[in-house]
Amino acid sequence: GPLTWVLGAYWQKDTYTFPPGQFLIGVPAGFPATEYALQGTNPKKNTAVFGQVGYQLTDGLKLTVGGRYSKDRTTNHVTVVQYGLPLIDDQSARYSNFSGKVSLDWTLSERNFLYAFAASGYRPGGLNVPVGLGLPDPFKAETVTSLEAGWKAAWLDDHLRTQVNVFHNDYKNFQVTIGYPDFPTFGIELNTPHPTRIYGFEAQLQAAFGDWSVYGNLGWLHSDVGEFYATDPRLPSVAFCDPASGPQSATCRNLGGTEQTYAPKLTFNTGLQRSIHVGSDTITPRINYAHIAGQWATLFENEALGDRIGSRNLLGAQLEWSHGSWLTTLYGSNLTNQHYIGAINSGLRFAGFPRQYGIRATYFFQ
Repeated sequence: GPLTWVLGAYWQKDTYTFPPGQFLIGVPAGFPATEYALQGTNPKKNTAVFGQVGYQLTDGLKLTVGGRYSKDRTTNHVTVVQYGLPLIDDQSARYSNFSGKVSLDWTLSERNFLYAFAASGYRPGGLNVPVGLGLPDPFKAETVTSLEAGWKAAWLDDHLRTQVNVFHNDYKNFQVTIGYPDFPTFGIELNTPHPTRIYGFEAQLQAAFGDWSVYGNLGWLHSDVGEFYATDPRLPSVAFCDPASGPQSATCRNLGGTEQTYAPKLTFNTGLQRSIHVGSDTITPRINYAHIAGQWATLFENEALGDRIGSRNLLGAQLEWSHGSWLTTLYGSNLTNQHYIGAINSGLRFAGFPRQYGIRATYFFQ
């Protein structure tokens, strides 16, 4: 009938264990006075119930309403020896949330489909380990309100298909990791006191005309981190820097309005292929190209310290041979062997994948 529904429940428990003598930071090794050592356990438990109801209002219009109630708990039973100073971290934090979604799907015609939804989401908070200046507060749960609308269509007797959508995400208590406010050499996770927004649009197309086919994807993204203050732990400073009020100084910066990390404004890729029939076999050469714009690896956006990851352009190709139940593929990626940085963490640069090539064989059982 016109009514559909889903009802479910979820439960998961994990325990993270830090064995004695295994989590050590220090130079030289073996000298407790120069080491930061952590041991103990961090058990976590997640439970939820969820449901969804859909109703076909008309032949082409469907309304769906859903909800999820979540409960999360995290506990630290750990001991830290920080440069000879023993610290005990024995605390728990509990979080709960109800998230929901309302959507409308409108089948305008056989070749046009429209949709729109409003939804809320949730990520639980957690605990920070001590850093010698008292036990830091737990960080709060993060919530998001998401709006999205899109249009899917078919053209030219179904030879061309397109999908476009726009979205807007509004985050509260956005979770970030920065230098500890009182002692910025160490990291701590906290919530931005003002909203963070991420919005943009996406577009895709797929076209097939005989033995030729082409695809393309385009994405544009804008991110705007909510106002808060932080000290870059890479710069010399021991001054207090309150995340909510500063005060702003040469080392205590207002990071409001900076871009979210690893969020390039522009990405696109395209590919072209042709199927060549040789008897009962099919040989398909394909070429693809992808562009990823530049992005920031930290919220401090300090290009002098290497925070900027440059844009990259990646070219790939493959040759498929379909023979009976076998599919054999000769492939290559990053054919120009472009050297680029894929990520930055703790001052380390992680190189992107170099040129790679190989052969892959797949057998389909009847």
